[in-house]
Amino acid sequence: MRESKRTVILDAAAGVIESEGITAVTFDSVAAAAGITRGGIIYHFPSREELIAAIHEHMARRWEDQLEAACGKPADQSTATERLIAYISMAATPATRAEVQMILDSHHTENQDVWDQVLQRWAPRPQPSDGPSYTLALLAADGLWVNDVIGSTRIPPEQRHDTAERIIDLIRDTDRSAP
Repeated sequence: MRESKRTVILDAAAGVIESEGITAVTFDSVAAAAGITRGGIIYHFPSREELIAAIHEHMARRWEDQLEAACGKPADQSTATERLIAYISMAATPATRAEVQMILDSHHTENQDVWDQVLQRWAPRPQPSDGPSYTLALLAADGLWVNDVIGSTRIPPEQRHDTAERIIDLIRDTDRSAP
């Protein structure tokens, strides 16, 4: 299958999730959103499970591409602090309903690994040796990122950016005070 056709299908599926939720993902709904026949979707994704797995991979890859852009280089060429700052910077852009639903859907399934790999590269879960500033920065960034999807009050873009910068300052201050 040509990559462009695959991208059209997966982007359309993400759009269905964004507007109607993950339970609305059917061959018919994705076909209608992509402008492709139901048979065309089934040809490329023989089961709904294969389609859902591909959506997970597609969205996680897109998320990692955005993290690389925020960092200016791939995770394996970045320091731990650069990766964390990129992750926090990404929190200034609100999560989409589709991203949150797919991450939640992945827990305790075979699809969790694709998201965990991205998180392990960019913002590994805190270890006891990381100290409280690292944990606080991760929690604050995660909260900022999902706020607009789960919160009752949307944060204006400028305030989101300023908040992310304050979280980044916490990490930079910790780095400067490290021995």
